[in-house]
Amino acid sequence: MVREVLTFQLGNYANYVGTHWWNIQESSFNYDPTAEPSDIDHTVLYREGETRQRQPTFTPRLLMLDLAGTLRHLPRTGDLYEEELAPAGDTPYTPTTTPESGIGAMEVIEQEKRYEPHPFQADLNAGLPPDAIAAKDYDFRNTVQSWSDYAYARYHPRSINIIERYTHSLTEAQFDTFPHGRGLWQEADFQDDLVDRIRQYIEECDECQGFQTLFDCTDAFTGLTIGLLEHLHDEYGKASLVFPLFAPRSPTFKGADEATSDSIRVVNTGLAFSHLPEHCSLFAPLATMAQCWRTMEAPRPLPGLSYDPHSLYETSAILAGFLETVTLRYRLRGGASGGHLAGLCSDLNAYGRRMAASVLALPFPMDATQDLIDCLDQLEGKQVLASITPGTGLNTSEQPTRGLVQSVCVRGLPEQRLKRPPTSKEAQRQQRMTGYRCSSVSEMLQLFFSCTIPVSMSHVTATRSPIPVRQPFPVDLLYGGPGGLSFDGFRTDDPVAQLAPLTSIPALAALQSTSDLGQPLEALHREVKRIRLARIPRFADCDLDTTEYDESLEQLLQLKEQYDDNYSI
Repeated sequence: MVREVLTFQLGNYANYVGTHWWNIQESSFNYDPTAEPSDIDHTVLYREGETRQRQPTFTPRLLMLDLAGTLRHLPRTGDLYEEELAPAGDTPYTPTTTPESGIGAMEVIEQEKRYEPHPFQADLNAGLPPDAIAAKDYDFRNTVQSWSDYAYARYHPRSINIIERYTHSLTEAQFDTFPHGRGLWQEADFQDDLVDRIRQYIEECDECQGFQTLFDCTDAFTGLTIGLLEHLHDEYGKASLVFPLFAPRSPTFKGADEATSDSIRVVNTGLAFSHLPEHCSLFAPLATMAQCWRTMEAPRPLPGLSYDPHSLYETSAILAGFLETVTLRYRLRGGASGGHLAGLCSDLNAYGRRMAASVLALPFPMDATQDLIDCLDQLEGKQVLASITPGTGLNTSEQPTRGLVQSVCVRGLPEQRLKRPPTSKEAQRQQRMTGYRCSSVSEMLQLFFSCTIPVSMSHVTATRSPIPVRQPFPVDLLYGGPGGLSFDGFRTDDPVAQLAPLTSIPALAALQSTSDLGQPLEALHREVKRIRLARIPRFADCDLDTTEYDESLEQLLQLKEQYDDNYSI
């Protein structure tokens, strides 16, 4: 039986990340009926349907929200169905605000700019063969202006939801505060429409596991997301995994200077974090920046990657690679032990610890001619996993002094490269290692983590399926490690092997629960507490009173206390 999951993307950066994520998944689809079935069950996140012409479709089970202007050329109903609506912000004529009111006032009518499709989209629409598209250089790094420019996946008409009263801007954001977003959710027409779309998706499911949500965590999408999560919790009571996202660059808010904008972002984040434990099963903040509370500090050095730290297109691809890997636990066929969304969340949220850290190895640092047992032996004591959670630096080389619980997913490591067979001469050296008795990738990694991270518990999921990296994924960022890469993403110094086009990469990702998470929560609480709401009129003018704000601060402090040193596993 299918174990469906409904996905939500709220905010512009959430849609940048989500677009890469759906692109990666669709790149792994195999339409050859004679091929070996994938061990990934794509029906967990995708739904089957058909057009009015009875043509079959396979689209993400998704609800996405963004502001006007972000769709650019893309119709609001997607482009799989014949009834297309113009993109929000792309209608022929839109009345602007009148300069004055009263009799004789002039209403100014301006024509909106019509967007030309990105060359990648134009080639897709023209039906250019995949091989021809793969061979072209679209220069995405310099030409992408919105997530819709590089979207390969096609969406169901109910997936795309545009908040038309606000226009997206890279320099001055209008949709600004947590109460602003919460107020939008409370509007009857808006809420009824979204709730009805959710209900339709749920009614199509055989056995819905729960929900996964990506949202922008610095603007009004925080309040909107909390309202949505509260509805999901009250109405369905299913597992809910949430990923608050922090973009590498943030615009100032309309009518606010840089310092005030920083304070608004801090308050929004603090309010979101204080409410999340009540309405979701687990949440894991994601960012490629080391600190994201008040100021964006230097980008993280991510082993094996060379990326533009300010690019929404490139940083979102890294986070999408993490999501595509770490969620495999509840997306594999068969639903093995612990292979459900609820199981993942319950492993990590004991004792009220609803926040988890995220770590990633992309690509997994293994040589093309190496066995996994030798690779792990060399990696012991080295930095293997890089943190992508603000304010944390968790990895296997920093052996935590307190307990750690983690859910690990690894992909693209062939079982035949686990170790040498007993009859091989090379096996004599490996047989002296404890890991030689392991018979699978997951078992060997389980042993590795138990030996390198004292007082820890690890659930390891392994699949042979690597991450496909095809157009429009930013392949160039993967060449940040020593040497080159073979076609399947393993490190190699062989110049001939380096000439083959890169088609896939191995990866490892994990969600971790540890006492070390108390530090970033304490820092966030400290930043929020020092802000006086009365000095930010847009908060004072809304329905956020001092009592509610103080209660949120207390809830944030209580969450931090769940990670104090007196906790043990």
